[in-house]
Amino acid sequence: MATEIIDLIQPHAVFSLFNFMDDESLRHITQNRSIQTSFLQKIPFASKHYRHLAPLYPRAISKLDLSGFDVIISSSWMAAKGVQKHPSQIHICYCHTPMRFAWGLESTYLEKYGYDKGLKRVFARFLIKRLKKWDSKTAPTVDYFISNSEFVKQRIRYAYGRRANVIYPPVNTEKFALHTNKSDYYFTASRFVDYKNIDLIVSAFNRLPGKRLLVAGKGPLEKQLKKLALPNIEFLGWLTDEQLVYYMQRSKAFINASIEDFGIAGLEAQSTGTPVIALGIGGYFETVIEDETGIFFHREHPEALADAIIRFERTEFDAHRIRENALRFDNTVFREAFLNFFLDKTFSLEHEMA
Repeated sequence: MATEIIDLIQPHAVFSLFNFMDDESLRHITQNRSIQTSFLQKIPFASKHYRHLAPLYPRAISKLDLSGFDVIISSSWMAAKGVQKHPSQIHICYCHTPMRFAWGLESTYLEKYGYDKGLKRVFARFLIKRLKKWDSKTAPTVDYFISNSEFVKQRIRYAYGRRANVIYPPVNTEKFALHTNKSDYYFTASRFVDYKNIDLIVSAFNRLPGKRLLVAGKGPLEKQLKKLALPNIEFLGWLTDEQLVYYMQRSKAFINASIEDFGIAGLEAQSTGTPVIALGIGGYFETVIEDETGIFFHREHPEALADAIIRFERTEFDAHRIRENALRFDNTVFREAFLNFFLDKTFSLEHEMA
């Protein structure tokens, strides 16, 4: 999505807390623009331990000098929206979500990173409380919020008391082309971390030994998941873009068992004509049409997913109708909506300041 905004708006400069990307990927995203980073970039081993530097994010983002620009566009899930601005500047924040660990998922994150016991927990909760206070304090400095889903729009209202306009992220429907010949396997792709609920998916297919599941991705839970899985479940590791498209196109259904802010992978699957079986909470509830482009299950439990898979196999799906749904979220739709919003808000605010 950052690539789309940069390509669309053609900014004069790009700023980031960190830059750990290889040159080729960087050129693709920034359109050959250099990235100006914060002082955190110079901290030894920052690329491996950047998550543990979160308490320093507020100070680091506030030290970035954006005073020479008229308009600031931040792509933010945690710190970017807290950038310093003066009254004559316009700040548009595309918010992927208010910081999750401060607004509803504190316990999950503490457990995930080993801060769920003893003094570590006390210290971590103190730091989260400080970050949450800073997060609330900086929200009023944003002139306009854009959310990536209705689900996140409600989270922005809850966390910041602010209104947001929804502009869904772009889906590359050209890259994820329609393929009507489906194979006899189910597919999921994700990082192997707690909140993605890959263990739930594996456990569900353990209950359905006659159903084949292919799992793409890597992460800290990899060994645990492989130990849990029965022979009908195959782990593919990280896939190239071409491999991801290949498996998406040919899968019987794409499986998601986590609460997603938007869930772009599910729309990439639908773009190929592949239906989705998803947890009916969060962004997927806005992008999947029940019994037309996919099936929902409503309880985070392997039994609920297994039941949904059985229901799925009794339901007929039209690959062309599924792709038609994905086209509502195509790159061109995002570009038009974002550009119209940008032009409308920057013109109106500049007119008021004149």
